[in-house]
Amino acid sequence: MILIINTGSSSIKYKLFDNDFSEVISGNFRVEGKNYSKSIADIIAQTHGYIDDIKIIGHRVVHGGNDADEIMPVSLDTMKIIKKYSPLAPLHNPPAAEVIKIAIEKFPQTRQFAAFDTAYFKNLPKFVKTYPINREIAEKYSIFKYGFHGFSHQEMALQFDPNKNRKIVTVHLGAGCSASAISSGKPIDTSMGFTPIEGLPMQTRSGDLDPEIVLYLVEKIGIKKTKELIEYRSGLAGISGKSGDMLELLESDDEYSKLAIEIFCYRIKKYIGAYAAALGGIDAVVFSGEIGYGSEFIRKKITFGLKYLNFKTEKLKPNEELAIAKKINK
Repeated sequence: MILIINTGSSSIKYKLFDNDFSEVISGNFRVEGKNYSKSIADIIAQTHGYIDDIKIIGHRVVHGGNDADEIMPVSLDTMKIIKKYSPLAPLHNPPAAEVIKIAIEKFPQTRQFAAFDTAYFKNLPKFVKTYPINREIAEKYSIFKYGFHGFSHQEMALQFDPNKNRKIVTVHLGAGCSASAISSGKPIDTSMGFTPIEGLPMQTRSGDLDPEIVLYLVEKIGIKKTKELIEYRSGLAGISGKSGDMLELLESDDEYSKLAIEIFCYRIKKYIGAYAAALGGIDAVVFSGEIGYGSEFIRKKITFGLKYLNFKTEKLKPNEELAIAKKINK
């Protein structure tokens, strides 16, 4: 059996698969006060009847930069990579590292692997990966476009282009949101960049901003409050002033809830248009993530007015854990 643990900033999801990749049991825990030990204890309690059959544990890790392969056995070198890129994914990498350490203690005889979300985008074209800033500074501090949600975008592409001969825009919409342009099975661009904040507006993250806004805010309210604002108090939550939960916003008649939805859909539509240009046309736009899969209204609102591009709209139920399990067990 394969246990996949997906550690987020405030929650842990897990899925246990049998040898045929059928889901046996799954769960989702909210982490209170960064008490990841309790969450692992909860997973052990729920999977108690299968503990002796678990031969592999896989951990989703958000940021591995250019150093990480897609699947890596957990080792000191692997943990160094996770630590190296923790400042660029502070909401995800440190919790993942903590959970891996706890899992090693609790399952000392079980093979464990790290699955890096950034690896799918390692071979983006150089003109896409490179930011238009001083090259020497960029190289010194490893400032490049890395991309995220790799397993989700890869799974969408595999599902809807198994023969790898189509042009697809994949759109992952959940708490985090990103879009990717994929040609013949290979990503050629993606909206997230150096960190998981660039690109589309998200539940609490801003997405694209004029960099001078950040510098201006640092002058006015300081680095700590600016970082908190961009990561936790922006996006849908920041615009609406009430919630980043799309279901709650869709049910509201409030002016700013409606504005948040308008901005969200408009910016995603712009990315689809940009990627249609980059790809030279598109055959399909594929949505996944809780919002992308779950809301027909949002999908229609995003694609409204794009009929001239002559693409199919598809949706895929999100299952990053299954995609990771299949990769590990290849």
